[in-house]
Amino acid sequence: AEFRSILLKFPRLMTHSLRKIKHLVGYLRFELGLTGSQVKRVLYQAPQIIGLNTDVSLKAKVEFLRDSLNLSDHELRRVVSGMPTLLVLSIDGNLRPKAEYLRNCFDGNEKDLRETILRLPTLLGYSLDKRIQPRMTAILQSELKAGSITVGIPMKEDKFDAWLVGRK
Repeated sequence: AEFRSILLKFPRLMTHSLRKIKHLVGYLRFELGLTGSQVKRVLYQAPQIIGLNTDVSLKAKVEFLRDSLNLSDHELRRVVSGMPTLLVLSIDGNLRPKAEYLRNCFDGNEKDLRETILRLPTLLGYSLDKRIQPRMTAILQSELKAGSITVGIPMKEDKFDAWLVGRK
């Protein structure tokens, strides 16, 4: 059932060699240090990573996440397994703008930013223009801490508005 689901999400899986898939799994398992169940989650949630060049694109994204958020190896594994689709996002078109925006919202406080991302790795998966910026602007205008984004971002609009009113 899981393999069927992966094939439905990423039919091109069948065009990749077993060697390529083993290379990717080896990278995730032994270089990145993910557990077997974390590798399974990554492949299930983001099978598109099989199409990435492991030695260039995938490693660059992993290094970007590690360096831009000052993550330890353990923390990096938590973020990657918590939001595997981050590995298919563009660094310059998606990840970097989000990281820079959030860093500014946290006034450069790397520790608080890192803790927020660790609390909710999916934060980096939301649209910067349509979700992160409007919610963060409302949170900061309500004089709440930037870290409150982890509570506010997954809410539907009406729930978010009510939550903000209740926090004032």
